[in-house]
Amino acid sequence: MKRIFLIVLFVGLLFSCSDDEKEQLFVAEIIGSWDWVESTGGIDGRTETPASTGNEIVVEFWGASYKKYVNDELVEEMTYKLEEGESMIFGKKTVQIIYQNGWKQSIERCDTKLILHDECSDCFRNEYNRK
Repeated sequence: MKRIFLIVLFVGLLFSCSDDEKEQLFVAEIIGSWDWVESTGGIDGRTETPASTGNEIVVEFWGASYKKYVNDELVEEMTYKLEEGESMIFGKKTVQIIYQNGWKQSIERCDTKLILHDECSDCFRNEYNRK
């Protein structure tokens, strides 16, 4: 019941905010460091985890900056922005991260989990836990 109340409250806040306030609200949802849990998808529907790949991945969102670390080594750094856009994964408008290189991911948040859905055919659903 508490979860339903929080969802209704969040949706109510979302529709009562200006565009700038909406972006700040969504930015607040992803700011921080996130440990990779698993990725599922691809043309073969595989699941990859730290155990199956041997890679510990951490992604960080701070302000408009995105960083990705693999086994404590910085492998990617760029800016990003958040926009509402039509999702080919969900078939409706979602909040999406649009990276400096043009890559897009739809965002889902659930408690301490961040789920990023690649916006392309046969792509991945990437799950992270807040550090």
